[in-house]
Amino acid sequence: MKNAVKKPSKASRRCCRTSSILLYDCWASYFNLEHIQHAVCNAHILRELEALVERESQWAAKMKELLLELYQLSQEGTAIVPDLAPYLLRYKQICREADEEEPPPIKAAKQGKPKSSKGRNLLNRLSGLQDCVLAFAKYQNVPFINNQAERDIRPAKSKIKMAGCFRKKEGAGYFARIQAFISTARKHAKSAFDEIINALMGDTFISQLYPHA
Repeated sequence: MKNAVKKPSKASRRCCRTSSILLYDCWASYFNLEHIQHAVCNAHILRELEALVERESQWAAKMKELLLELYQLSQEGTAIVPDLAPYLLRYKQICREADEEEPPPIKAAKQGKPKSSKGRNLLNRLSGLQDCVLAFAKYQNVPFINNQAERDIRPAKSKIKMAGCFRKKEGAGYFARIQAFISTARKHAKSAFDEIINALMGDTFISQLYPHA
């Protein structure tokens, strides 16, 4: 069975016509989305680097150290790293060392794409997606990882199971709106219970934040 089609759906292209930065893992289909800036979740990158470090990869240890250093300098992904140029040189130097350390792709016996090691595949992503990997250090308030987004979608994912699924689209819509409201309240350091009561009374913190919405 072939991998998922790499072209995004028309709905995905429409909803992504924005100047915002979209943060995700390295699934190739996402990079076909237009009219947005891309950023890569470094949690996935760090996990792969750590696996290589356990196999005594020298370049992986250096890249992990560099990313974590930039993470601290960016105040955990909330600020732009000043004077980024020296770190970009280190990044490229580590990629050059990785190119020498990782074995070259093995040519397939039959027709097909040459097989690369996991380290080589990771190197190709790090070198080809440098701007996306380092977006957290280059732009204001770009998170280092997208764990928050994954936590937000987890309650909806649990509803896909047969025991908790919705019978009608209308019910799913109600659940999505309520869950989004609770998640937004918590992100603004509000009590979800109090804000639900306020919403039932016709007044919420959202109306205060966006009075003209």
